[in-house]
Amino acid sequence: MTREEIRSEVREKRKAVSTIEVLEMSLRICEKVVALPEYLAARRVLCYASLPDEVQTKGILWAISRSGRELYLPATRPKGQMDAVRVTEGTVVRPDGFGIETPVSGEVLPPEALDLALVPGIAFDRTGNRLGFGKGYFDRFLARCRCPIVGLAYEMQLVDAIEARPHDVPMNKIVTEKSVYSCAAAPRQAE
Repeated sequence: MTREEIRSEVREKRKAVSTIEVLEMSLRICEKVVALPEYLAARRVLCYASLPDEVQTKGILWAISRSGRELYLPATRPKGQMDAVRVTEGTVVRPDGFGIETPVSGEVLPPEALDLALVPGIAFDRTGNRLGFGKGYFDRFLARCRCPIVGLAYEMQLVDAIEARPHDVPMNKIVTEKSVYSCAAAPRQAE
């Protein structure tokens, strides 16, 4: 299948899932994330604010902020760039141009200084390849990360194969409601 065919097929599968199922699967994913050795060892964690059809991250965001770790949310910038912006109790967040809750201001952390990145995707394969929305924000950002990168997905988002492009950054692990997959293609070794 082409990348666009995969995007279309997986989006249709996600639309068919009820709100209750989304919340149940997201809770199981959250429980697995906070038990990961990479999470337990991390101090500075990047996690996304979820859109309605993505793995819901409110539980993970809450766990990160309540655990004493530093929480960073992605913030898109002009020219396809993205920053990791620290979120504290007083941080103001608003929907950006894509409808994603984004900090209005805050401390920006270089990607190289993160301890863990938790990222969304439309589809993943078990070797760690990720298919995003096609804008490249995450890939450009993740290319500079030295930390483990973990994709969050529902099991239905796993596909047999995604043709990797030169700029694509593979995942170290993928966490679904059913399992934690260690990925062979990832160049970074999860610690």
